[in-house]
Amino acid sequence: MDRSSIVRWILIAGIAVAGYMLFYGKKSGDAGQRLLPETYVSTPDFALDVVDAQQPPSSAPAAEQTCRIHGNRFEADLSTRGAGVRHFYLTDTRYAQSDAKDMSTTPDIERWRNLRMLFRTPGTTPSADDQVKYDRFNWKLDPAFSHGCRFAYEDADVRIVKEVTPEPRPFELKVETTLTNLADTPKKHTASIEVFAYRTNAEVKGKLGRVSPFLTGLECARSDEVKRLAKDASEFKSGWFSQPLDDRYAAIANYYFAQAIVPLDAAPAAGGDKPSCDVLAEQWYGEGQRPDDDQAGDIYHARLQYPGRTLGPHDSSTYRQIAFFGPKERDVLSRAAGGWPRLQDLINLGTFSIVAKVLVEIITWIHAHITAGNWGLAIIVLTIGLRVTLFPLTWKQIQSAIAMRRLKPDIDVLNAKFKDDAQAKNLAMMELWRKNKVNPLGGCLPALVQMPIWFALYATLQTAVEFYRTKFLWFSDLSAPDKYFILPFVLGATMIVQQRIVPQQGMDPVQQKMMTWLMPGVFTVMMLFLPAALGVYMLTNSVLGITQQLAVEKLFPRAGGPPSGGDIVVKRDGRPAGKPPKDKDKGAAMAAALRKGKAGV
Repeated sequence: MDRSSIVRWILIAGIAVAGYMLFYGKKSGDAGQRLLPETYVSTPDFALDVVDAQQPPSSAPAAEQTCRIHGNRFEADLSTRGAGVRHFYLTDTRYAQSDAKDMSTTPDIERWRNLRMLFRTPGTTPSADDQVKYDRFNWKLDPAFSHGCRFAYEDADVRIVKEVTPEPRPFELKVETTLTNLADTPKKHTASIEVFAYRTNAEVKGKLGRVSPFLTGLECARSDEVKRLAKDASEFKSGWFSQPLDDRYAAIANYYFAQAIVPLDAAPAAGGDKPSCDVLAEQWYGEGQRPDDDQAGDIYHARLQYPGRTLGPHDSSTYRQIAFFGPKERDVLSRAAGGWPRLQDLINLGTFSIVAKVLVEIITWIHAHITAGNWGLAIIVLTIGLRVTLFPLTWKQIQSAIAMRRLKPDIDVLNAKFKDDAQAKNLAMMELWRKNKVNPLGGCLPALVQMPIWFALYATLQTAVEFYRTKFLWFSDLSAPDKYFILPFVLGATMIVQQRIVPQQGMDPVQQKMMTWLMPGVFTVMMLFLPAALGVYMLTNSVLGITQQLAVEKLFPRAGGPPSGGDIVVKRDGRPAGKPPKDKDKGAAMAAALRKGKAGV
């Protein structure tokens, strides 16, 4: 292979690897984590709540009562312990049989139950003018409430009524909580509502080329901005990250699923103040564990923190939210909470999201109108369509390859003639390309132009919950690697075939072996861990590449015979053309040749 071709391949490969590492190769480390001295794994439930403001010393925990809500594509169990969600089961068959069947990952820890509300300023001690003096108290379940679950608490200072009801849209609950001041003096409170997720280090670890689908992040969305934070974000070094929320959402999300809370309105008498979005990732590990042990993990918090306010005697304040717990299905998210908080932004398509969104629309249309609901066939049709659409750029690459192929006899002569003088050979090559108006890098730019599409397609296929637990051919799950390892080796074989039929321009045996076996081998190993959906795309693309190359070989056969032009030599200030100059004269000879604009004829 000539030097320019090697440079071209190295450049393309280098940019591809750098882009992958920059945009998709996220690591899951423990830098910047706040290390806590406790672990919920071995600590009793009630002891943990001492970290909050505990319940009154004279009040023993009441017997737990539960309430079940049957919603659109889910069932939720709520408990009088915290009036929060203990379990949130997804009822679709493909989700119910998966590791994500229960969206509640901390069911036995009261203070980490989803939708638990607090009414005090965090971290403060109880005072006489507090509306609610403790974070934990005995809620009572109203058995007569038939639309969902109604919980109530009352003492001398306050009455709290919390209603949780299913929305007609999938995976949604509506939460409405009203506080009434029963005291004869003004009382203050600060309301907040929170969602949680717990993930061990083992769950969020990725494998070669594949990010774990349970790699979890935190999000605050307001206006057109979405702030996304990984668990090791520097923003968590000093505690909570907080920003004004306006009217969008606070969320915990992984590749395929999300928990989000959306404020419906502010407390009417509070002057229209909006809540803030507060998020936090805390690292938890047990005695004798290291922070990076597989069974150590992180608790993710996302909450709506409302401004503090004071209620006069017998005044009330009501807080309303929509909670979403479910898969990030695009059509569901576009309608969630009425559509206005734009929960579809929970799908992170990376740097090339503009391109990826177009690809999503295309493959969704193909799935609905061409492939009769078959996502595997939709990937194949999309790949064919992209290949046809990008053919003008591919044709530029083909033209460049054909032009270089026609010069192969001349290049072989130069390789033999200047095998001991690399600098002279390079000058002669430049003159050969100049005379024949050939740009050896002509096929590089079209490949670079296509890279945003490649990266966007990678993000689309890697993050689409539509492929989660979806069957195609022998694949039981298009979002998971091929468990039989058939696809990686078939893909590797097709890439070897493709390399064998590609014109090998001036390639020596070592280089030929590297291109024929090394790159297919690398992709085969990567596909052992990548989702089958990506493998279907890559295999289809490889077969189309082979078909295209066979057509090129048929229409533009490889040139043979003698060189096409005159003998190319390099003048060396009067020295014989076949006699190489001394090392100290090489620089001067090259400079002289370049000043003339040619290598010499």
